[in-house]
Amino acid sequence: MEPLRPEDPVEIGGYPLLGRLGAGGMGQVYLGVTGAGRHIALKVIREDFEGPQALARFRREVATVERVRSRFAAAMVGAGLDAPPYWLATEYVPGPTLRQAVARSGPLPAGTCLRLLTALAQGLLEIHRQGVQHRDLKPGNVILAPDGPRLIDFGIARGEDQTQITQTGAWNGTPGYVAPEAVREQQPVPASDVFSLAGTVAYAATGRPPFGGGRLEAIIHRTLTGEIDLDGVDPRLAGLVRQCAEKEAEARITLERLLEHAADSVPLAADPAYRRLVGVPQPVPAGVADAVASGLVPLERTRTVPGGARGRSRAAVIAAGAGVAAVVLATAVVVRVALNDDDPGGALGATGSPGSTGGNGTRGGQGANGGSSATPGGAQAGRTPGPDGRPPDVILVKEPTASFREVAYSEKDFTCLPAVRPEDQKLAGQLQVSAPRRPYTGKSVRLGMRFKWESPSGYYLAAQVRPPGPYGSAGPGWVQSKPHLYPPGSGGLDLTFPADFRWDGSGAGAATELRSGVWTVVWMHVHPNGDAYYMGCDGFTVV
Repeated sequence: MEPLRPEDPVEIGGYPLLGRLGAGGMGQVYLGVTGAGRHIALKVIREDFEGPQALARFRREVATVERVRSRFAAAMVGAGLDAPPYWLATEYVPGPTLRQAVARSGPLPAGTCLRLLTALAQGLLEIHRQGVQHRDLKPGNVILAPDGPRLIDFGIARGEDQTQITQTGAWNGTPGYVAPEAVREQQPVPASDVFSLAGTVAYAATGRPPFGGGRLEAIIHRTLTGEIDLDGVDPRLAGLVRQCAEKEAEARITLERLLEHAADSVPLAADPAYRRLVGVPQPVPAGVADAVASGLVPLERTRTVPGGARGRSRAAVIAAGAGVAAVVLATAVVVRVALNDDDPGGALGATGSPGSTGGNGTRGGQGANGGSSATPGGAQAGRTPGPDGRPPDVILVKEPTASFREVAYSEKDFTCLPAVRPEDQKLAGQLQVSAPRRPYTGKSVRLGMRFKWESPSGYYLAAQVRPPGPYGSAGPGWVQSKPHLYPPGSGGLDLTFPADFRWDGSGAGAATELRSGVWTVVWMHVHPNGDAYYMGCDGFTVV
Protein backbone atom coordinates (compact mmCIF):
# COMPACT_ATOMS: atom_id res chain seq x y z
CA MET A 1 0.00 0.00 0.00
CA GLU A 2 1.18 3.52 -0.79
CA PRO A 3 0.39 6.84 0.91
CA LEU A 4 -2.14 9.20 -0.61
CA ARG A 5 -0.63 11.80 -2.91
CA PRO A 6 -1.45 15.50 -3.02
CA GLU A 7 -3.61 15.01 -6.11
CA ASP A 8 -5.66 12.23 -4.50
CA PRO A 9 -9.10 13.00 -3.03
CA VAL A 10 -9.72 12.75 0.70
CA GLU A 11 -12.88 10.71 0.22
CA ILE A 12 -14.94 9.19 -2.56
CA GLY A 13 -18.71 8.84 -2.33
CA GLY A 14 -18.57 9.65 1.38
CA TYR A 15 -16.00 6.93 2.09
CA PRO A 16 -12.72 8.21 3.65
CA LEU A 17 -9.60 7.02 1.81
CA LEU A 18 -6.81 5.34 3.78
CA GLY A 19 -4.21 4.72 1.07
CA ARG A 20 -3.43 3.64 -2.49
CA LEU A 21 -3.80 -0.04 -3.40
CA GLY A 22 -2.65 0.21 -7.01
CA ALA A 23 -3.53 1.41 -10.48
CA GLY A 24 -5.24 -0.19 -13.46
CA GLY A 25 -5.77 0.68 -17.07
CA MET A 26 -8.83 2.76 -16.32
CA GLY A 27 -7.83 4.47 -13.10
CA GLN A 28 -6.69 4.32 -9.50
CA VAL A 29 -7.69 1.88 -6.75
CA TYR A 30 -7.83 3.10 -3.15
CA LEU A 31 -8.41 1.50 0.24
CA GLY A 32 -11.48 3.02 1.87
CA VAL A 33 -13.56 2.39 4.96
CA THR A 34 -17.29 2.49 5.64
CA GLY A 35 -18.90 4.14 8.63
CA ALA A 36 -19.18 0.68 10.22
CA GLY A 37 -15.43 0.07 9.86
CA ARG A 38 -15.62 -2.27 6.87
CA HIS A 39 -12.66 -2.01 4.48
CA ILE A 40 -13.45 -1.58 0.80
CA ALA A 41 -11.54 -1.23 -2.46
CA LEU A 42 -12.56 1.90 -4.39
CA LYS A 43 -11.84 1.97 -8.13
CA VAL A 44 -11.99 5.46 -9.64
CA ILE A 45 -11.92 6.24 -13.38
CA ARG A 46 -9.16 8.61 -14.46
CA GLU A 47 -10.29 12.10 -15.34
CA ASP A 48 -8.77 11.76 -18.82
CA PHE A 49 -10.54 8.45 -19.42
CA GLU A 50 -14.11 9.58 -19.90
CA GLY A 51 -14.86 8.93 -23.56
CA PRO A 52 -18.24 7.41 -24.42
CA GLN A 53 -16.79 3.91 -24.75
CA ALA A 54 -14.78 4.16 -21.54
CA LEU A 55 -17.80 5.25 -19.52
CA ALA A 56 -19.98 2.59 -21.15
CA ARG A 57 -17.38 -0.03 -20.30
CA PHE A 58 -17.24 1.14 -16.68
CA ARG A 59 -21.03 1.13 -16.38
CA ARG A 60 -21.00 -2.41 -17.72
CA GLU A 61 -18.38 -3.39 -15.16
CA VAL A 62 -20.60 -2.04 -12.38
CA ALA A 63 -23.63 -3.92 -13.72
CA THR A 64 -21.58 -7.12 -14.05
CA VAL A 65 -20.01 -6.98 -10.58
CA GLU A 66 -23.43 -6.24 -9.13
CA ARG A 67 -25.02 -9.36 -10.58
CA VAL A 68 -22.23 -11.76 -9.55
CA ARG A 69 -22.85 -13.68 -6.32
CA SER A 70 -19.90 -15.91 -5.67
CA ARG A 71 -17.46 -16.68 -2.91
CA PHE A 72 -14.81 -16.45 -5.64
CA ALA A 73 -15.53 -12.80 -6.45
CA ALA A 74 -15.31 -9.64 -4.38
CA ALA A 75 -18.81 -8.45 -3.44
CA MET A 76 -19.98 -5.06 -4.61
CA VAL A 77 -20.67 -2.37 -1.97
CA GLY A 78 -21.73 0.63 -4.06
CA ALA A 79 -21.01 2.79 -7.09
CA GLY A 80 -21.14 6.37 -8.29
CA LEU A 81 -22.28 6.84 -11.87
CA ASP A 82 -24.14 10.15 -11.77
CA ALA A 83 -21.16 12.49 -12.26
CA PRO A 84 -17.34 12.44 -12.24
CA PRO A 85 -15.40 11.04 -10.55
CA TYR A 86 -17.05 7.73 -11.43
CA TRP A 87 -16.29 4.98 -8.91
CA LEU A 88 -16.98 1.40 -7.90
CA ALA A 89 -16.59 0.02 -4.36
CA THR A 90 -16.18 -3.69 -3.59
CA GLU A 91 -15.16 -5.59 -0.47
CA TYR A 92 -11.44 -5.38 0.24
CA VAL A 93 -9.74 -8.76 -0.17
CA PRO A 94 -6.33 -9.03 1.53
CA GLY A 95 -3.63 -11.02 -0.22
CA PRO A 96 -1.22 -10.89 -3.17
CA THR A 97 -2.25 -11.49 -6.76
CA LEU A 98 -1.15 -14.78 -8.28
CA ARG A 99 1.29 -12.85 -10.48
CA GLN A 100 2.85 -11.15 -7.45
CA ALA A 101 3.08 -14.41 -5.50
CA VAL A 102 4.81 -16.33 -8.31
CA ALA A 103 7.17 -13.43 -9.03
CA ARG A 104 8.13 -13.35 -5.37
CA SER A 105 8.28 -17.07 -4.51
CA GLY A 106 8.58 -18.91 -7.82
CA PRO A 107 6.35 -21.62 -9.36
CA LEU A 108 3.84 -23.40 -7.13
CA PRO A 109 4.00 -27.14 -6.33
CA ALA A 110 1.98 -29.44 -8.59
CA GLY A 111 -0.57 -30.29 -5.88
CA THR A 112 -1.13 -26.63 -5.09
CA CYS A 113 -1.58 -25.85 -8.80
CA LEU A 114 -4.11 -28.65 -9.10
CA ARG A 115 -6.11 -27.25 -6.19
CA LEU A 116 -5.83 -23.76 -7.67
CA LEU A 117 -7.13 -25.11 -10.97
CA THR A 118 -10.09 -26.66 -9.15
CA ALA A 119 -10.89 -23.52 -7.18
CA LEU A 120 -10.73 -21.22 -10.22
CA ALA A 121 -12.80 -23.65 -12.29
CA GLN A 122 -15.45 -23.62 -9.58
CA GLY A 123 -15.41 -19.84 -9.55
CA LEU A 124 -15.79 -19.61 -13.33
CA LEU A 125 -18.60 -22.15 -13.27
CA GLU A 126 -20.47 -20.08 -10.70
CA ILE A 127 -20.25 -16.84 -12.65
CA HIS A 128 -21.06 -18.61 -15.94
CA ARG A 129 -24.24 -20.00 -14.36
CA GLN A 130 -25.15 -16.39 -13.58
CA GLY A 131 -24.80 -15.49 -17.26
CA VAL A 132 -21.43 -13.73 -16.94
CA GLN A 133 -18.11 -14.31 -18.74
CA HIS A 134 -14.97 -12.90 -17.14
CA ARG A 135 -13.05 -12.47 -20.45
CA ASP A 136 -9.76 -11.37 -18.84
CA LEU A 137 -8.70 -14.15 -16.50
CA LYS A 138 -4.95 -13.93 -15.89
CA PRO A 139 -2.56 -14.13 -12.91
CA GLY A 140 -2.91 -10.41 -12.18
CA ASN A 141 -6.69 -10.77 -11.83
CA VAL A 142 -6.57 -13.54 -9.23
CA ILE A 143 -6.13 -12.50 -5.59
CA LEU A 144 -4.86 -15.21 -3.23
CA ALA A 145 -6.94 -14.55 -0.12
CA PRO A 146 -6.45 -16.61 3.06
CA ASP A 147 -9.69 -18.52 2.45
CA GLY A 148 -9.14 -19.09 -1.28
CA PRO A 149 -8.78 -17.20 -4.57
CA ARG A 150 -10.93 -14.29 -5.75
CA LEU A 151 -11.54 -13.20 -9.33
CA ILE A 152 -11.24 -9.45 -9.74
CA ASP A 153 -11.40 -6.81 -12.47
CA PHE A 154 -14.59 -7.44 -14.42
CA GLY A 155 -13.77 -4.39 -16.55
CA ILE A 156 -14.27 -6.26 -19.82
CA ALA A 157 -16.53 -8.99 -18.49
CA ARG A 158 -19.91 -9.29 -20.13
CA GLY A 159 -23.26 -10.78 -19.28
CA GLU A 160 -25.40 -12.64 -21.78
CA ASP A 161 -27.76 -9.67 -22.05
CA GLN A 162 -25.04 -7.01 -22.48
CA THR A 163 -24.00 -5.67 -25.86
CA GLN A 164 -20.50 -5.63 -27.32
CA ILE A 165 -18.65 -2.35 -26.83
CA THR A 166 -15.38 -3.12 -28.63
CA GLN A 167 -15.10 -1.66 -32.13
CA THR A 168 -15.02 -3.90 -35.19
CA GLY A 169 -11.58 -5.40 -35.73
CA ALA A 170 -10.57 -5.02 -32.06
CA TRP A 171 -10.58 -7.57 -29.28
CA ASN A 172 -10.44 -7.47 -25.50
CA GLY A 173 -8.16 -9.54 -23.32
CA THR A 174 -4.51 -9.99 -22.44
CA PRO A 175 -2.08 -11.45 -25.01
CA GLY A 176 -0.94 -14.91 -23.96
CA TYR A 177 -4.18 -15.54 -22.04
CA VAL A 178 -6.88 -14.49 -24.49
CA ALA A 179 -8.52 -17.38 -26.38
CA PRO A 180 -8.00 -17.88 -30.14
CA GLU A 181 -11.68 -17.31 -30.97
CA ALA A 182 -11.60 -13.96 -29.17
CA VAL A 183 -8.77 -12.89 -31.48
CA ARG A 184 -10.18 -14.40 -34.69
CA GLU A 185 -13.87 -13.68 -34.37
CA GLN A 186 -13.79 -11.01 -31.64
CA GLN A 187 -16.62 -12.97 -30.06
CA PRO A 188 -15.59 -14.77 -26.85
CA VAL A 189 -17.77 -17.57 -25.47
CA PRO A 190 -17.82 -19.11 -21.96
CA ALA A 191 -15.22 -21.67 -23.11
CA SER A 192 -12.88 -18.73 -23.76
CA ASP A 193 -12.52 -18.37 -19.99
CA VAL A 194 -11.43 -22.03 -19.86
CA PHE A 195 -8.56 -21.24 -22.27
CA SER A 196 -7.54 -18.31 -20.05
CA LEU A 197 -7.70 -20.63 -17.05
CA ALA A 198 -5.15 -22.89 -18.77
CA GLY A 199 -2.71 -20.02 -19.23
CA THR A 200 -3.19 -18.81 -15.67
CA VAL A 201 -2.46 -22.22 -14.12
CA ALA A 202 0.43 -22.85 -16.55
CA TYR A 203 2.01 -19.61 -15.34
CA ALA A 204 1.51 -20.70 -11.71
CA ALA A 205 3.20 -24.04 -12.43
CA THR A 206 6.16 -22.73 -14.48
CA GLY A 207 6.60 -19.06 -13.62
CA ARG A 208 6.74 -18.38 -17.38
CA PRO A 209 4.27 -16.73 -19.77
CA PRO A 210 2.13 -19.55 -21.23
CA PHE A 211 2.91 -18.62 -24.85
CA GLY A 212 6.27 -16.94 -24.36
CA GLY A 213 7.23 -13.29 -24.48
CA GLY A 214 8.42 -10.84 -27.10
CA ARG A 215 6.45 -8.81 -29.60
CA LEU A 216 2.66 -8.80 -29.44
CA GLU A 217 2.39 -10.32 -32.92
CA ALA A 218 4.63 -13.25 -31.92
CA ILE A 219 2.62 -13.98 -28.77
CA ILE A 220 -0.65 -13.94 -30.71
CA HIS A 221 0.82 -16.18 -33.42
CA ARG A 222 1.92 -18.75 -30.83
CA THR A 223 -1.50 -18.53 -29.16
CA LEU A 224 -3.22 -19.32 -32.47
CA THR A 225 -0.84 -22.03 -33.73
CA GLY A 226 1.63 -23.06 -31.03
CA GLU A 227 1.52 -25.23 -27.90
CA ILE A 228 1.13 -23.91 -24.39
CA ASP A 229 4.38 -24.01 -22.39
CA LEU A 230 4.15 -26.89 -19.90
CA ASP A 231 7.77 -28.05 -19.87
CA GLY A 232 8.58 -29.67 -16.54
CA VAL A 233 4.97 -29.67 -15.30
CA ASP A 234 3.55 -32.70 -13.46
CA PRO A 235 1.96 -35.03 -16.09
CA ARG A 236 -1.50 -35.14 -14.51
CA LEU A 237 -1.67 -31.36 -14.17
CA ALA A 238 -0.23 -30.85 -17.66
CA GLY A 239 -2.85 -33.17 -19.17
CA LEU A 240 -5.72 -31.22 -17.61
CA VAL A 241 -4.26 -27.86 -18.63
CA ARG A 242 -3.84 -29.05 -22.24
CA GLN A 243 -7.50 -30.05 -22.34
CA CYS A 244 -8.35 -26.50 -21.26
CA ALA A 245 -6.03 -25.01 -23.91
CA GLU A 246 -7.48 -26.67 -27.02
CA LYS A 247 -7.51 -24.22 -29.95
CA GLU A 248 -11.17 -24.79 -30.78
CA ALA A 249 -13.67 -23.79 -28.10
CA GLU A 250 -15.90 -26.84 -28.62
CA ALA A 251 -12.94 -29.19 -28.10
CA ARG A 252 -12.07 -27.84 -24.65
CA ILE A 253 -12.98 -29.74 -21.53
CA THR A 254 -16.08 -28.36 -19.81
CA LEU A 255 -15.77 -26.90 -16.34
CA GLU A 256 -18.05 -29.63 -14.97
CA ARG A 257 -15.83 -32.38 -16.40
CA LEU A 258 -12.72 -30.55 -15.27
CA LEU A 259 -14.00 -30.46 -11.70
CA GLU A 260 -14.70 -34.19 -11.82
CA HIS A 261 -11.16 -34.98 -12.97
CA ALA A 262 -9.34 -32.44 -10.77
CA ALA A 263 -11.29 -33.02 -7.54
CA ASP A 264 -9.12 -33.09 -4.42
CA SER A 265 -10.13 -33.78 -0.83
CA VAL A 266 -7.90 -30.96 0.45
CA PRO A 267 -9.26 -27.43 -0.21
CA LEU A 268 -6.80 -24.88 -1.51
CA ALA A 269 -7.07 -22.77 1.66
CA ALA A 270 -5.79 -25.76 3.69
CA ASP A 271 -2.86 -26.47 1.35
CA PRO A 272 0.40 -25.85 3.32
CA ALA A 273 2.22 -24.37 0.31
CA TYR A 274 -0.71 -22.05 -0.41
CA ARG A 275 -0.85 -20.92 3.21
CA ARG A 276 2.87 -20.16 3.18
CA LEU A 277 2.46 -18.28 -0.09
CA VAL A 278 -0.40 -16.14 1.19
CA GLY A 279 1.19 -15.65 4.60
CA VAL A 280 -0.36 -13.45 7.24
CA PRO A 281 -2.30 -10.59 5.61
CA GLN A 282 -0.57 -7.27 6.06
CA PRO A 283 -2.40 -5.14 8.63
CA VAL A 284 -4.34 -2.21 7.25
CA PRO A 285 -5.33 0.94 9.15
CA ALA A 286 -8.65 0.61 10.94
CA GLY A 287 -9.60 4.18 10.11
CA VAL A 288 -8.37 7.63 9.25
CA ALA A 289 -6.60 8.10 12.59
CA ASP A 290 -4.59 4.90 12.08
CA ALA A 291 -3.81 5.91 8.48
CA VAL A 292 -2.51 9.27 9.71
CA ALA A 293 -0.39 7.59 12.40
CA SER A 294 1.13 5.22 9.83
CA GLY A 295 1.92 8.03 7.40
CA LEU A 296 -0.57 6.97 4.71
CA VAL A 297 -2.75 10.08 5.11
CA PRO A 298 -1.22 13.51 5.81
CA LEU A 299 -2.71 15.00 8.96
CA GLU A 300 -3.57 18.32 7.29
CA ARG A 301 -5.76 16.52 4.75
CA THR A 302 -8.10 15.14 7.42
CA ARG A 303 -9.23 18.62 8.41
CA THR A 304 -11.17 18.91 5.16
CA VAL A 305 -13.51 16.08 6.18
CA PRO A 306 -15.22 17.00 9.47
CA GLY A 307 -16.17 13.89 11.38
CA GLY A 308 -14.19 11.65 9.06
CA ALA A 309 -16.78 11.22 6.27
CA ARG A 310 -19.64 12.98 4.56
CA GLY A 311 -22.86 11.34 3.50
CA ARG A 312 -22.74 9.00 0.56
CA SER A 313 -24.07 9.90 -2.84
CA ARG A 314 -27.46 8.75 -4.03
CA ALA A 315 -25.70 6.43 -6.46
CA ALA A 316 -23.96 4.63 -3.60
CA VAL A 317 -27.30 3.67 -2.10
CA ILE A 318 -29.09 2.84 -5.31
CA ALA A 319 -25.87 1.53 -6.97
CA ALA A 320 -26.53 0.49 -10.55
CA GLY A 321 -28.87 -2.45 -10.53
CA ALA A 322 -30.97 -4.83 -8.61
CA GLY A 323 -29.18 -6.85 -5.93
CA VAL A 324 -25.78 -7.87 -4.68
CA ALA A 325 -24.26 -10.07 -2.06
CA ALA A 326 -23.23 -8.38 1.19
CA VAL A 327 -20.42 -10.15 3.00
CA VAL A 328 -20.69 -10.68 6.75
CA LEU A 329 -17.22 -9.93 8.10
CA ALA A 330 -16.21 -12.08 11.04
CA THR A 331 -13.54 -9.54 11.99
CA ALA A 332 -16.15 -6.91 12.77
CA VAL A 333 -18.00 -9.37 14.96
CA VAL A 334 -14.86 -10.34 16.86
CA VAL A 335 -13.89 -6.71 17.45
CA ARG A 336 -17.35 -5.92 18.77
CA VAL A 337 -17.28 -8.89 21.15
CA ALA A 338 -13.82 -8.00 22.40
CA LEU A 339 -14.91 -4.46 23.22
CA ASN A 340 -18.29 -5.21 24.76
CA ASP A 341 -17.91 -8.81 25.99
CA ASP A 342 -21.68 -9.34 25.94
CA ASP A 343 -22.32 -12.38 28.10
CA PRO A 344 -18.87 -13.95 27.72
CA GLY A 345 -20.08 -17.20 29.20
CA GLY A 346 -23.09 -17.25 26.94
CA ALA A 347 -26.05 -19.59 27.06
CA LEU A 348 -24.95 -21.81 24.21
CA GLY A 349 -26.38 -25.24 24.79
CA ALA A 350 -28.68 -24.09 27.60
CA THR A 351 -32.21 -25.47 27.41
CA GLY A 352 -34.64 -23.48 29.45
CA SER A 353 -32.20 -22.35 32.12
CA PRO A 354 -32.99 -19.08 33.89
CA GLY A 355 -30.55 -17.25 31.63
CA SER A 356 -32.00 -18.47 28.32
CA THR A 357 -34.24 -16.37 26.13
CA GLY A 358 -36.77 -16.78 23.39
CA GLY A 359 -36.59 -15.37 19.91
CA ASN A 360 -37.54 -11.90 21.13
CA GLY A 361 -34.90 -11.83 23.81
CA THR A 362 -37.30 -12.27 26.75
CA ARG A 363 -36.82 -14.81 29.53
CA GLY A 364 -38.13 -18.34 29.09
CA GLY A 365 -39.21 -20.19 25.97
CA GLN A 366 -41.24 -17.74 23.94
CA GLY A 367 -42.03 -17.74 20.25
CA ALA A 368 -40.97 -15.18 17.72
CA ASN A 369 -44.05 -13.04 18.26
CA GLY A 370 -43.66 -12.92 22.02
CA GLY A 371 -46.33 -15.50 22.79
CA SER A 372 -45.43 -18.69 24.65
CA SER A 373 -45.00 -21.80 22.54
CA ALA A 374 -45.14 -24.14 25.54
CA THR A 375 -47.95 -26.59 26.19
CA PRO A 376 -49.78 -26.50 29.57
CA GLY A 377 -47.56 -29.37 30.71
CA GLY A 378 -44.44 -27.34 30.04
CA ALA A 379 -43.23 -29.17 26.89
CA GLN A 380 -42.47 -27.19 23.78
CA ALA A 381 -45.25 -27.66 21.24
CA GLY A 382 -44.10 -29.05 17.90
CA ARG A 383 -40.45 -29.40 19.00
CA THR A 384 -40.04 -33.16 18.60
CA PRO A 385 -36.93 -33.94 16.51
CA GLY A 386 -37.42 -36.02 13.39
CA PRO A 387 -35.98 -39.53 13.13
CA ASP A 388 -33.37 -38.39 10.59
CA GLY A 389 -32.01 -35.69 12.88
CA ARG A 390 -34.09 -32.95 11.31
CA PRO A 391 -34.93 -30.23 13.85
CA PRO A 392 -38.56 -29.61 14.74
CA ASP A 393 -40.34 -26.88 12.81
CA VAL A 394 -40.83 -24.77 15.93
CA ILE A 395 -37.40 -23.49 16.91
CA LEU A 396 -36.26 -21.80 20.12
CA VAL A 397 -33.86 -18.90 19.66
CA LYS A 398 -31.16 -19.07 22.34
CA GLU A 399 -29.76 -15.55 22.47
CA PRO A 400 -29.57 -13.87 25.90
CA THR A 401 -27.88 -10.62 24.89
CA ALA A 402 -29.37 -7.19 24.50
CA SER A 403 -27.42 -6.84 21.27
CA PHE A 404 -29.42 -9.66 19.68
CA ARG A 405 -32.71 -7.95 20.56
CA GLU A 406 -31.45 -4.65 19.17
CA VAL A 407 -29.67 -5.84 16.02
CA ALA A 408 -31.05 -4.08 12.95
CA TYR A 409 -30.01 -3.51 9.36
CA SER A 410 -28.58 -0.11 8.43
CA GLU A 411 -29.35 0.97 4.87
CA LYS A 412 -26.61 3.59 5.14
CA ASP A 413 -23.75 1.11 5.63
CA PHE A 414 -25.27 -2.10 4.22
CA THR A 415 -24.57 -3.82 7.54
CA CYS A 416 -26.25 -4.72 10.83
CA LEU A 417 -25.60 -3.12 14.22
CA PRO A 418 -24.89 -3.84 16.99
CA ALA A 419 -22.69 -6.83 16.18
CA VAL A 420 -23.62 -10.15 17.79
CA ARG A 421 -21.33 -13.02 18.74
CA PRO A 422 -22.02 -15.92 16.31
CA GLU A 423 -22.24 -19.43 17.73
CA ASP A 424 -20.14 -20.96 14.93
CA GLN A 425 -17.45 -18.36 14.27
CA LYS A 426 -15.64 -20.47 11.67
CA LEU A 427 -18.68 -20.75 9.39
CA ALA A 428 -19.92 -17.28 10.28
CA GLY A 429 -16.66 -15.94 8.87
CA GLN A 430 -17.53 -17.57 5.53
CA LEU A 431 -21.14 -16.38 5.48
CA GLN A 432 -22.42 -14.37 2.51
CA VAL A 433 -25.96 -13.03 2.61
CA SER A 434 -28.04 -11.39 -0.08
CA ALA A 435 -31.13 -9.23 -0.34
CA PRO A 436 -32.08 -6.30 -2.62
CA ARG A 437 -29.55 -3.48 -2.38
CA ARG A 438 -31.72 -0.73 -3.80
CA PRO A 439 -35.14 0.49 -2.62
CA TYR A 440 -37.56 -2.37 -3.32
CA THR A 441 -41.17 -2.25 -4.50
CA GLY A 442 -42.14 -5.90 -5.03
CA LYS A 443 -44.78 -7.99 -3.27
CA SER A 444 -42.28 -10.68 -2.30
CA VAL A 445 -38.53 -10.74 -1.85
CA ARG A 446 -35.84 -13.42 -2.15
CA LEU A 447 -33.42 -13.76 0.75
CA GLY A 448 -30.25 -15.80 0.30
CA MET A 449 -27.26 -17.08 2.23
CA ARG A 450 -24.27 -19.21 1.41
CA PHE A 451 -20.92 -20.23 2.86
CA LYS A 452 -17.91 -19.08 0.85
CA TRP A 453 -15.96 -22.33 0.98
CA GLU A 454 -17.43 -25.15 3.04
CA SER A 455 -20.63 -27.06 2.38
CA PRO A 456 -21.45 -28.59 5.79
CA SER A 457 -23.63 -31.69 5.77
CA GLY A 458 -26.62 -32.08 8.04
CA TYR A 459 -26.53 -28.35 8.77
CA TYR A 460 -29.91 -26.65 9.27
CA LEU A 461 -30.60 -22.93 9.12
CA ALA A 462 -33.60 -20.69 9.65
CA ALA A 463 -34.23 -17.02 8.98
CA GLN A 464 -35.96 -14.52 11.24
CA VAL A 465 -37.46 -11.47 9.54
CA ARG A 466 -37.92 -8.27 11.53
CA PRO A 467 -40.20 -5.68 9.89
CA PRO A 468 -39.99 -1.91 10.32
CA GLY A 469 -41.60 -0.38 13.42
CA PRO A 470 -43.88 -0.16 15.22
CA TYR A 471 -44.14 -3.97 15.09
CA GLY A 472 -40.48 -4.59 14.39
CA SER A 473 -39.18 -3.70 17.83
CA ALA A 474 -38.21 -6.21 20.54
CA GLY A 475 -40.16 -9.15 19.19
CA PRO A 476 -43.79 -8.40 18.26
CA GLY A 477 -44.15 -8.88 14.51
CA TRP A 478 -40.97 -10.93 14.09
CA VAL A 479 -41.53 -14.03 11.98
CA GLN A 480 -39.27 -16.95 11.26
CA SER A 481 -38.98 -19.77 8.76
CA LYS A 482 -38.87 -23.48 9.43
CA PRO A 483 -35.38 -25.00 9.58
CA HIS A 484 -33.98 -25.75 6.13
CA LEU A 485 -31.12 -28.14 5.34
CA TYR A 486 -28.14 -26.35 3.78
CA PRO A 487 -28.03 -27.79 0.24
CA PRO A 488 -24.94 -29.65 -0.97
CA GLY A 489 -22.68 -27.92 -3.45
CA SER A 490 -22.19 -24.17 -3.63
CA GLY A 491 -25.62 -22.85 -4.54
CA GLY A 492 -26.51 -21.75 -1.02
CA LEU A 493 -29.97 -21.45 0.54
CA ASP A 494 -32.68 -19.15 -0.81
CA LEU A 495 -35.97 -18.33 0.92
CA THR A 496 -38.86 -16.18 -0.28
CA PHE A 497 -40.65 -13.73 1.98
CA PRO A 498 -43.52 -13.94 2.80
CA ALA A 499 -44.25 -17.38 1.27
CA ASP A 500 -41.71 -19.30 3.38
CA PHE A 501 -42.78 -17.51 6.56
CA ARG A 502 -46.49 -18.28 6.47
CA TRP A 503 -46.92 -21.39 8.57
CA ASP A 504 -48.25 -22.34 11.99
CA GLY A 505 -45.57 -21.51 14.50
CA SER A 506 -43.84 -18.74 12.54
CA GLY A 507 -45.44 -15.98 14.55
CA ALA A 508 -46.81 -14.64 11.27
CA GLY A 509 -49.18 -11.73 11.43
CA ALA A 510 -49.16 -8.27 9.96
CA ALA A 511 -45.45 -8.69 9.21
CA THR A 512 -46.16 -11.11 6.34
CA GLU A 513 -47.00 -8.17 4.10
CA LEU A 514 -44.15 -6.02 2.80
CA ARG A 515 -44.56 -2.42 3.89
CA SER A 516 -42.38 0.66 3.61
CA GLY A 517 -39.32 0.86 5.78
CA VAL A 518 -36.11 -0.95 6.61
CA TRP A 519 -36.40 -4.72 7.16
CA THR A 520 -33.87 -6.90 9.01
CA VAL A 521 -33.09 -10.57 8.26
CA VAL A 522 -31.32 -12.68 10.92
CA TRP A 523 -29.86 -16.06 9.87
CA MET A 524 -29.57 -18.77 12.54
CA HIS A 525 -28.02 -22.23 12.90
CA VAL A 526 -30.59 -24.73 14.19
CA HIS A 527 -29.50 -27.72 16.29
CA PRO A 528 -31.31 -31.10 16.11
CA ASN A 529 -33.27 -30.27 19.27
CA GLY A 530 -34.58 -27.04 17.72
CA ASP A 531 -32.32 -24.61 19.59
CA ALA A 532 -31.27 -21.83 17.22
CA TYR A 533 -28.22 -19.57 17.44
CA TYR A 534 -27.22 -16.39 15.62
CA MET A 535 -25.08 -16.71 12.47
CA GLY A 536 -25.37 -13.40 10.62
CA CYS A 537 -27.62 -10.56 9.54
CA ASP A 538 -28.79 -8.75 6.41
CA GLY A 539 -31.61 -6.43 5.39
CA PHE A 540 -33.38 -4.45 2.69
CA THR A 541 -35.49 -1.33 2.24
CA VAL A 542 -39.07 -1.28 0.91
CA VAL A 543 -40.52 1.90 -0.61
